[in-house]
Amino acid sequence: MTAIYRHDTGDFREYHQRLGMIRRWFPVTFALLYATFLTELPLDLFKDRANYFVYISYSDQILSRYTAGGLVSTVANEPLWLLLNMLLARFLSPEEAMRTIIFVPAFLVSWQLTKRDPRHALWMVAFLLSPQVVKNHIIHLRQGVALSVFVLGYFAESKAARYTLMAAACLIHSSFFFICIIGVAVWFLAIARFSPRAQVAVLLVSFATAGAFIEFFLGGLSALAGEFGARQAFTYADADLDISGIGFVFWSLIFLLFAFSQEEFVAKSAFAISILAFYLAAYFFTPVAGRIFESGMFLVFLAGLALAPVQRLAFLSAFILLACVQYYLRLGEPWLGFGIW
Repeated sequence: MTAIYRHDTGDFREYHQRLGMIRRWFPVTFALLYATFLTELPLDLFKDRANYFVYISYSDQILSRYTAGGLVSTVANEPLWLLLNMLLARFLSPEEAMRTIIFVPAFLVSWQLTKRDPRHALWMVAFLLSPQVVKNHIIHLRQGVALSVFVLGYFAESKAARYTLMAAACLIHSSFFFICIIGVAVWFLAIARFSPRAQVAVLLVSFATAGAFIEFFLGGLSALAGEFGARQAFTYADADLDISGIGFVFWSLIFLLFAFSQEEFVAKSAFAISILAFYLAAYFFTPVAGRIFESGMFLVFLAGLALAPVQRLAFLSAFILLACVQYYLRLGEPWLGFGIW
């Protein structure tokens, strides 16, 4: 009996050692495969790639034009993104620079997220493969770069590194200005001793009020961006609002699921819930609401993983269903809607 017990114990320990090794190596292995696959896709068959080649080749001239407009114009036009392109162009060919811009952020984002909690690693893989996320490394490359910097900052142990990297993300993609403002607002309300649900309610009303004011009195967010000389004023000025209702209904239900969960969950997830509140409030006012939301979507997904078991299953099932519907609607389009005809 003693021999059998020792043998069983040895097998049990060996099993846990192998499981531990898999858990340690899975994040970096998946990240390498994920980033390599995306990097090896054809460079010239996807949307916006021509624009990114322009950035790689002419960022010095673009930056000079913005700096001539002053400090506000420079900051509003993502100077770190331009400096990054200038650096890459100095040492790499345009094609090599493009592949670097794809590989490094895709690796960093997938590695950081899949290693957060080994129990949910496969769910995080599903999240990274969803169309709203993977497109950051296929067509919205600048946003993917900024997201990788923001994620590194968000999970950094040092406060100095955390705040520096999160601020740097704002200077790579301007959507992170909104994410950081939301974070500061949540922090301020917490310091002011608002209850977690009161924080969310105040921010939801504030976002809706601000959105309506900007839309009806200032001519919209694009017009406001134009006052600061931001290129986004021209990029989104004529964009159509995506008001099919699918995204709004889905994320409204998720918002309600989060907001009416346990008090402890709401307190810990106030930042993620407030990002959802911003998206819902801005949905009908500006075409950039979705882009801003995508920059903070990883926080919403991490919050969903922290729900109670039954609620977590409902959230994950709904998210997978949404991703499948989104891909289904892309069938027949070139490269599942990411490519060009």
